Amino acid sequence: MAYTIEEEQEINQFKSWWKENYKGIIIVFVLTLAVVYGWRYWQTSQVAKAQNQSAAYEMLLNSTQGKMAADAKPTEMFVSENSGSSYAVFALLAQAKAEVQAFKFKQAEVSLESALAQTTDPVLQAVAALRLSAVQLQLKKYNAALASLQKINDQSWAASKLLLQGEIEQAQGKTEQAKATLQQALSIADPESKPLIQVRLNSL
Repeated sequence: MAYTIEEEQEINQFKSWWKENYKGIIIVFVLTLAVVYGWRYWQTSQVAKAQNQSAAYEMLLNSTQGKMAADAKPTEMFVSENSGSSYAVFALLAQAKAEVQAFKFKQAEVSLESALAQTTDPVLQAVAALRLSAVQLQLKKYNAALASLQKINDQSWAASKLLLQGEIEQAQGKTEQAKATLQQALSIADPESKPLIQVRLNSL
């Protein structure tokens, strides 16, 4: 097949360009493939990891049903193996709940402090901090209970935070301060929570 002079010049220019740049193009292509397949592998491994953690969590709950307060070792082992995961927090929250039901408030405090240290998720932090503060209120550790509330940054928990703060202040004998706190909670609470807060206010 015959080429015109212009076509031959274009072909020669392309050959020259390819000779100078083909290595870089191949490297970019290979790296792109590596990133794509690496990302897919990471996603698959994360899904598998979450599924394994979920199954292990269910096994923990089933095997320790009614026994968590008596023996914390299975929970401790699970948390150690799944440190930093949401399931580790769930396990510690369940452990603390069992301990509270057994009136083992000191053990529950330890479990909830551990749960709080296991997560950066604002919702899980709020749940753990609220429960920790409530346990510390039972232990009459009022300053610690107030400090635990300060670890809640999610504004959707503001009313619950203020309600518990008011209860702590009431326990401290700071009745007027407790009233002001509960009135603030009442002003921002959702309709379902308002009756409970109003009852607490009326009791002061």
